Amino acid sequence: MLKITNNLRAAIVYVAAAFFSATFHGAVVRAESAYPEQAKYEGRQLADIKLLNVDGKALHLKKDAAFAGKPLVLIPVFTSCPVTCPTILKEFELAWTDYAKALAPAGARVVVVSFDPGDTRKGFKSLLARQKLPADWVYGVAASKSDFKRLEAMLADFDFRYVRLKGQGGGFAHPAGAYILDGEGKVRRFLAQAEFSKDDLTNAFASPKRMEQR
Repeated sequence: MLKITNNLRAAIVYVAAAFFSATFHGAVVRAESAYPEQAKYEGRQLADIKLLNVDGKALHLKKDAAFAGKPLVLIPVFTSCPVTCPTILKEFELAWTDYAKALAPAGARVVVVSFDPGDTRKGFKSLLARQKLPADWVYGVAASKSDFKRLEAMLADFDFRYVRLKGQGGGFAHPAGAYILDGEGKVRRFLAQAEFSKDDLTNAFASPKRMEQR
């Protein structure tokens, strides 16, 4: 009988996610939806971007006391996504709830940010209402066009590759997962959706691996 290891499970989910992304709304995409490569994102720095949360409050992840110096989980989504993004958020919620009860680092925050230039605070409000997502997470859209350009540049620096789909319904093909950033705003890990577990979160936050500057 075939033994299902964690690595095999991750590979199976990856293939399934890639297939879904490649065929979403009948569109055909290439490697833009592949998961980020560790050598390309590790140690990359959080950009100075201003976000607007669902209540219209401006947030600076690098400057505000609620975020500065604290570990962050950064989950890129788009709010009109019918399946993948809601699934990412609900599965991460399960892992985070399990993790937070025991080993969550002090002050760690979960930030959900949209990479869709057409997204609005209203879109996030609708997503929160539909999926009943945690109220203590931060949900934000870029506060201005210049902030969105900085967000795009940061995600590119994080090797987060996505592509807009043409045809019926539109949408995006994109990696399914979350970035773990340390208190200095440097990326430690990208956790693919298949890696959403208490053990993976523990390793991502607690690893003493040295985060080198480029």
